[in-house]
Amino acid sequence: VVHEMVHLLERNHNDRFIWFMDHYLPKWRFYKDELNRLPVKHEEWKY
Repeated sequence: VVHEMVHLLERNHNDRFIWFMDHYLPKWRFYKDELNRLPVKHEEWKY
């Protein structure tokens, strides 16, 4: 969520974007790595 909110301040993934991420979510690199370690699976939801 923070990532997307920062895009309201900076469109690109540049140094300014990283500064905002570091400022608002200092452990964002850790969380990114954790999310990237999760298995991803496509599911068809039937309602």
